[in-house]
Amino acid sequence: MVRISGTLLVMVAVMEAAMTSAGYAQSYPEPVPLARTAAAPYAPPSIWPGFGPTSAPAGPPGAPGVYPPAPPNIPNGRPGLPEYWEEPLGSYGKYDYYLGVGWFGLKRQRNDRQDLFVRDPVSSDDNRPPPPDAPVIATTRIPDPNFQSGVRWTFGLVEDAAAWEFAGFVLPDHTTNVTLTNPGRISGLFFNPPTGFENIFDNADRVRFSFRHQLYNLEGNYHWASSPSGAGFDYLVGVRYVDLQERYALLVEDNSIQVGPDPAETATYSTRTHNHLIGGSLGLGARMPIVEWFGVSWFLRGSWFANRADIDVELVRQDGLLGTRGSSSTWRFSHMYEINVAAELYLGTFCRIKGGYNLLWLLDVAEAANQVSLDLSNPQGRRSFGGDIFYHGPSVEVEFNF
Repeated sequence: MVRISGTLLVMVAVMEAAMTSAGYAQSYPEPVPLARTAAAPYAPPSIWPGFGPTSAPAGPPGAPGVYPPAPPNIPNGRPGLPEYWEEPLGSYGKYDYYLGVGWFGLKRQRNDRQDLFVRDPVSSDDNRPPPPDAPVIATTRIPDPNFQSGVRWTFGLVEDAAAWEFAGFVLPDHTTNVTLTNPGRISGLFFNPPTGFENIFDNADRVRFSFRHQLYNLEGNYHWASSPSGAGFDYLVGVRYVDLQERYALLVEDNSIQVGPDPAETATYSTRTHNHLIGGSLGLGARMPIVEWFGVSWFLRGSWFANRADIDVELVRQDGLLGTRGSSSTWRFSHMYEINVAAELYLGTFCRIKGGYNLLWLLDVAEAANQVSLDLSNPQGRRSFGGDIFYHGPSVEVEFNF
């Protein structure tokens, strides 16, 4: 009995050793770690439709650059952010180019005041100046420039989170006219008339005022955007050319009503200015969506120029007799500042409609009305280059993203 038990013990021990050896000899694969979703690098949301980063690419959980599945009530897996901020309209990284066209209107401020004509108590030519207390009836503020309509355009080439932009606007040639009639009672404050012009500006019957104005702009800009901590900004640096032309004219009819039209008694005194402004710009703006389809924006901009200012002065009678004529040119420093505030309507991801209001200051330029000299023998006019012009008005623009 003891012998059998010993044999059994030996057999059990041998079997255990064999099983242990077989277990160590068997090869198992390396353990598979728990799968993790790759974390995408954080990019602040763009609140500037047209610029800024887009959302992370879609893909299966765990693919590189894909956000983990969104928990309930958290849009796109990024807590606290409206879903439409994840897909901004017209992202620089999303479109290849964009095109904008629009209308804008500007009202130019009135010209600086200089007294030109008074109401003479005497209605016939008496070769005497009007009395010092004669009431002023016309100044260089006549005529008041009309509201002008123009067109503007923008074309941008997208490069990552920035864009090269080419833009411009045209405020076309426009003339405002005013006629002052008071037979024999309109006397000018002018002096030193050239030969043949002695009595035309005294006791005149009618004066026709005209003011002509046009403004062009062409520019190239580099835009780039940032959206730190949910605040999206647009930065701009660029070059631009601005062309401003004006003409101020007085057509004086001495006896056209009392006697009848006579070319020898009708004269035109005119001044013309042409400002060629070449320089650079810096700008800062921001755009804030309020809801998925609507937002607001603002933009500030300053421009600084080298300005070649040309001035022409002419006094000529209607029959062709030239009284005086002169021209002058000079280089000056000029500058311009702009403010735009707007409301924006987003039509899907392809189109944006923008309506706003614009303020524009053009400083240290030659204005035509400021060149009028009361000394009719002066062929250079007043040679004033320090004029400041303020414009304001609405605008509407449509932008398409491609």
